[in-house]
Amino acid sequence: MRLNMLAGLLLVGSAPPSMGASAAPGDGPVIDMHVHAMSRTLLAPISACSGEQPVGYPAVDPAHPMTSEALEICSRPLQSATAPAELRDRTLAALRAHKVRRAVVIANLDALADWVARAPEMVIPASIPGGGDGPPDLTTLTRAQAAGKVAIFAELGTQYIGRSADDPQFEPFWALAERLDVPVGIHLGDGMPRGRSDLRDRYRAALTSPFQLEAVLIRHPKLRIYVMHAASPLIDEMIAMLFRYPSLYVDIAANDWSMPRVRFFGELKRLVDAGFGERILFGSDQTLFPQAIGLAIATINDAPFLTRLQKRDI
Repeated sequence: MRLNMLAGLLLVGSAPPSMGASAAPGDGPVIDMHVHAMSRTLLAPISACSGEQPVGYPAVDPAHPMTSEALEICSRPLQSATAPAELRDRTLAALRAHKVRRAVVIANLDALADWVARAPEMVIPASIPGGGDGPPDLTTLTRAQAAGKVAIFAELGTQYIGRSADDPQFEPFWALAERLDVPVGIHLGDGMPRGRSDLRDRYRAALTSPFQLEAVLIRHPKLRIYVMHAASPLIDEMIAMLFRYPSLYVDIAANDWSMPRVRFFGELKRLVDAGFGERILFGSDQTLFPQAIGLAIATINDAPFLTRLQKRDI
């Protein structure tokens, strides 16, 4: 069973030669379930290492900060965009270059309208307007969905505001998503290490647990949720929830390029070996670095334990 609006397999395309594609990459086009757009001017350029490098991004141990000296050991440091229009154009170009057929783009409504206008055949719009520090504005959300401005409710960031997904204040939101049959993408997983985010005082690692979704899914059995980042590193808990609730999916966005490969491959193999390969959704979590799209695809193609069919399915 797949997300109905994304019928068919999620197919992983071949990585470019510079990314070191495996001998049997997944064939065909890609659906990227997790791309971000920006509507505000970005700050100075940022460099980062990907997880295939000696230093991951963010650094595996935040006690050792990512410095310019550390970046020098990256063989291919990633370079961020510095303005919304540049980010849009570079991201759309990267998506097309890597055979991405559809991309779930997450942004506010104004930015979404701009991206949809530029690539209507590709962009699946996702947003949760009016969220902020509390539950979403259901009136705005309902109108946006009815007008076709939003097809997926994402990215729900309860963890970043220190709230559990089963907080009673979010109950009307879950009820609305079930009634409208709109999939919801929720962030459960690693955040920025403490000291690197203005959200650090509210983000709680304990709220990574996917078990907080159990009460939600019991109350709303027809609700379709995909857990962004697969609630990493709590993979065993995620497997338990996937086994119990068939309308639950995971995406592996950001995990597939920012983590050290030994960690990501270990987590991905556990999900696949547990029998849930058909409920793993590909994503890049492209936020500032369009190069992440190609790196994420290459990581799946390079996974030595995946068959060609399993790569295609992801």
